[in-house]
Amino acid sequence: MSPAAEGDATERDWLAYPRSLIAPIYGHLGFDITDGGEGWIEITLNVTEIVLNADGVVHGGVWLVIADSAMGGALRTLLVPGERAVTGQIDFRWLRPFQGDVLRAIGRVARRGRMLNHCTVELVDGHNRVVGTGSATFVVVTDDSA
Repeated sequence: MSPAAEGDATERDWLAYPRSLIAPIYGHLGFDITDGGEGWIEITLNVTEIVLNADGVVHGGVWLVIADSAMGGALRTLLVPGERAVTGQIDFRWLRPFQGDVLRAIGRVARRGRMLNHCTVELVDGHNRVVGTGSATFVVVTDDSA
């Protein structure tokens, strides 16, 4: 009996597609996809001088780049090559100052639709405290519909 007939037990590499889409900004800012699975992803930022604002704290825009990347990456775990996730709307709340040298963003798909998809994110500091949360709506497009 073929594996498909038995119910394919092959483990899917949920991070293969998101990792194939890593943009140069990831390396420039110093973050990477460090964990994930079906419908979720974790991005870790190693805090260096390049991500700090004039006051010496992680720039608010960097928080948003990581939050957007984590949510989009979570959705990409469910997509196939040829599909793209495009941010349609994003909302973010800074809850407390970040402390430490590693900032983690955990993005999750809250609802998967054919075109509109809703995701959430938590940013966590080195003491495992949630320092920011957000949500976003993504549109899924195909390469030939763009």
